[in-house]
Amino acid sequence: MKNIFKLTAITLFTGLVLLSSCKKELETTPQTSLTDLKTFDDVRSALKGCYAGFQSADYYNNPAASGSGSGWSALPDLMGDDMIEALESLGNWRTQSEMSYAADYGPIQSVYSQPYEIISRVNNLLNFIVNYETGDNAAEAKRIKAQALAIRAHAHFDLLRYFAPTYDRTSTNPGVAYVTIFNAIKPFANLPPRNSVKEDYDKIYADLNDALTAFRNGGDTPANDSRNYIDSTVVYAIKARVDYYASDWNAAISDATIALNLRPLTDAAGFAAVFSAAGEPAPSSEVYWAIPSDGSMTPGGATNGANPNYRVSSPMSKIIIAQGGAYANSSLIGFDQTGIGNFPRTLSRKYAGIKSFKVFRAGEMILIRAEAKQQTGDATSLDDLNELRTNRGVATGSETGTALLNAIILQRRVELLSEGHRWFDIKKTTRTINRTECGTAGGSTSNVCSIA
Repeated sequence: MKNIFKLTAITLFTGLVLLSSCKKELETTPQTSLTDLKTFDDVRSALKGCYAGFQSADYYNNPAASGSGSGWSALPDLMGDDMIEALESLGNWRTQSEMSYAADYGPIQSVYSQPYEIISRVNNLLNFIVNYETGDNAAEAKRIKAQALAIRAHAHFDLLRYFAPTYDRTSTNPGVAYVTIFNAIKPFANLPPRNSVKEDYDKIYADLNDALTAFRNGGDTPANDSRNYIDSTVVYAIKARVDYYASDWNAAISDATIALNLRPLTDAAGFAAVFSAAGEPAPSSEVYWAIPSDGSMTPGGATNGANPNYRVSSPMSKIIIAQGGAYANSSLIGFDQTGIGNFPRTLSRKYAGIKSFKVFRAGEMILIRAEAKQQTGDATSLDDLNELRTNRGVATGSETGTALLNAIILQRRVELLSEGHRWFDIKKTTRTINRTECGTAGGSTSNVCSIA
């Protein structure tokens, strides 16, 4: 699978046209120019190009060098409160973690533009795929269409997570531009302004539902043991995550249940195995979709490894030690790693070195379902939480009410540590970041302790 996402016949170029400094950066129109597709082999290559966009240092990759956006791998963790800028840091991502950037800061603009590059590739593909939805390649064409629609929905939702001021399902506040058109003759014409948050949700769900229809008509993605491609299980996982942000609790229960029935939790050993190699363990793990490393991708360049710029905070370290089980597995985390000034550090190892990035896992799905059940008064919420605890080798509990909700949220922090969720979870709830370790005395090179 090493080279499956290499772009072959199609040359892609993306440009983000910047407005003058007096205009809002999010009003910028994303623009992309792609070569025409002429054969069905071009369509196959175009799909690989769509997937390849996720390997970008502005999406799921996080090379050790500074200046990469790493929007959905490292950035949500280094901007949160469970990872602290370490004394070993060279300050490569301090502007992002302290959130002191201006609207025209390059790495943040790249986080905005990279999903639109992928979206433009998708739209170019979708323009052409209609020519093959009947005939000898009809079934494969429908499977390609399903994957493309899911990619478009996923990329737009990731943009919404950063750039929308609210996750309210019915909000009329400005969200992001939902781009569904591509004109090969005039690729920069007639692109939309920002949609409302509600409109974005509507379009995301429409694309995901259309993807499921296309899978039903063309069959599911074949030979996907590597989990490097989107199949119908992944679409339900995407829907469950969107439901979760939208607080559509009943839909979250339904979609997460379908995903979990298709790909359930693994045990503690299986959880550790998920992060043990550059590819996916065999047989298939609880991973739903993984972006392959292709021999060079390092999702944890800033937050994982022997001497990362960011370490696990001391409060989170204590929580993990108290829970133990798979979370304290030495292949996933290292405690008391002496660093500069003999300061004892806790270091994440999930994404140390070359690894594939796990976009969706069963662990997230069962936590989504547990929280959704708690919000709707379903007594089996505790069963879900305890099932996860058991499968991670940690003690079960008997919480109810608010204590149960707090336990689910805490378990989410532990389960998904350094997997690109924390900043979004803070934004979804408290919208305030409080860091207990600041300055050299606190074992950090950053002096920013609280960000509203």
